[in-house]
Amino acid sequence: MKLNHHLHSSYEKSIIERTMQYIKDRTEGFDDYFPCRKKKCKLRHVKQWLNLFVKYYNKEIIA
Repeated sequence: MKLNHHLHSSYEKSIIERTMQYIKDRTEGFDDYFPCRKKKCKLRHVKQWLNLFVKYYNKEIIA
């Protein structure tokens, strides 16, 4: 893949960690309000919600 290696500063790591925690919290909150009642759920609804969230978030950043 020829990716460049990049070391992140402590500040950058903190921002990344907070962002990931924010996503986890929002996903958990989504599941609390809209739980899946299907047996053998493959979490398709969560994946769709995350895709929608990412599209909306990126749209707001660009606007």
